[in-house]
Amino acid sequence: MMRGQGYELGSALAFLIVINLGGIVGMLVAGRIADRFGAARVAAVWFGCTAIGIYLLGVHMPLALTYLVVFLTGLWLFSAQTMVYATVAGRSTAENRATAVGWTSGMGRFGAVFGPWLGGRLVAHEAQDWGFTVFAATALFATVMIGLTGSRTVRRTPRGGTARYVSTTG
Repeated sequence: MMRGQGYELGSALAFLIVINLGGIVGMLVAGRIADRFGAARVAAVWFGCTAIGIYLLGVHMPLALTYLVVFLTGLWLFSAQTMVYATVAGRSTAENRATAVGWTSGMGRFGAVFGPWLGGRLVAHEAQDWGFTVFAATALFATVMIGLTGSRTVRRTPRGGTARYVSTTG
């Protein structure tokens, strides 16, 4: 898709390295921020930033600025995905936590297969410009979905005790 935006093959391949470097930095930073503000909040804000970053990649920019946007997009995207796991684990009861994280991971793997397939189909049909919009919309959808988890409460039943409701808005 980046080649379709007019970037040279070398730059387009270097973007893969840069987005993953951003992901490494994001993973190191996101946990600290999530410990302070909550994994769901960080994921929601960072998915929103990801949507903006992906959308901007559809605009041909100077190469240095493109590298910066790619790096930041990787930072936000990969760490936001990790914060989804933290959110699910934190908002699940002990009895279903492993199942919830397993389902979340499975759906993530589905996206990891479907996204490149969809991108390939768009490129094959010379509609790669739509790819940036579609993937930005997906990140925006993730922002809304993770944001909705803040209004949910989890019913916790201590062993041998009565159920109590715990707010999960943090």
